[in-house]
Amino acid sequence: MTNSDTVPMNSRKDQLPPKKSNVPLIASIIGAVLIVIIIVVIILASSSSTNSSGSISQSNAQTTNKNILTPTPNNLVNELTQIPISEYNKIGTGDSLVSGLPSQLNSTPLVLNNKPEVLYMGDEWCPYCGAERWALILALSRFGIISNLYTAFSSSTDVYPYTPTFSLAKVKYSSPYISFVEVEMQTINHTPLQNPTPEENNLLNTIGNGSIPFIDIGGSWYSTANYDPQLLQGLSHKTIASNLSNPNTQSTQAIIGSANYLTATICSIDNNQPGRICNSSGVLAAKNSLKITP
Repeated sequence: MTNSDTVPMNSRKDQLPPKKSNVPLIASIIGAVLIVIIIVVIILASSSSTNSSGSISQSNAQTTNKNILTPTPNNLVNELTQIPISEYNKIGTGDSLVSGLPSQLNSTPLVLNNKPEVLYMGDEWCPYCGAERWALILALSRFGIISNLYTAFSSSTDVYPYTPTFSLAKVKYSSPYISFVEVEMQTINHTPLQNPTPEENNLLNTIGNGSIPFIDIGGSWYSTANYDPQLLQGLSHKTIASNLSNPNTQSTQAIIGSANYLTATICSIDNNQPGRICNSSGVLAAKNSLKITP
């Protein structure tokens, strides 16, 4: 006990004790409130940091997922493979958006299982292959049933990074008219995937000059990238597929126009079967452009 707290011995007996000050109590309350506020601020800051970190991690996860192939949902496959003939007819050749037309070959016929063979060779990382697969899948679906597609993206380090596409490495295809052979030679990370046969390598190097995508249609036609992958930039698989019913979008015009050209060349090697496809106005427009006798 300090001197200030002691009543002098000679003080009057009837002297009232001094009133105690409220300042220490108020200061204690204010201090406690400040401590609570500081604790709340720290908790909120920590929570914000965690959420921010979580958002970054989620963003990185989304980027990483683009390197992972996933089975293509059935509804997306249906949008690709069940396009009405009328949609193909509206677009025809796709006009100037389809710039790389198939070239005619005078080569040994490609035949597999007693049917004309369509050979595709490419790499999963390749953006031009990525764009061309859309048109190829559409064209093949007009002659048979295609399944076991995997959704994919092209490489992030090449031109037109993360072009939305598909992998054909595990594809299954059945048709009464043609055979289909695919060779995805490298993964999105440029690692070996499927090995071409010596004959396939020879076709790639002699006809395609080693460039991909390479499509040999029965030894009668050669096709590569038909349109610019730039048209697919910034679009999702779902958006591109949904737009296939809208002939006014550029991606649709390029994809379906390219598919009509590929369809026309396939019709030329399988005796124009089925007739409802090979004699449709969209395919006839492509045949006329390629100078194929209907």
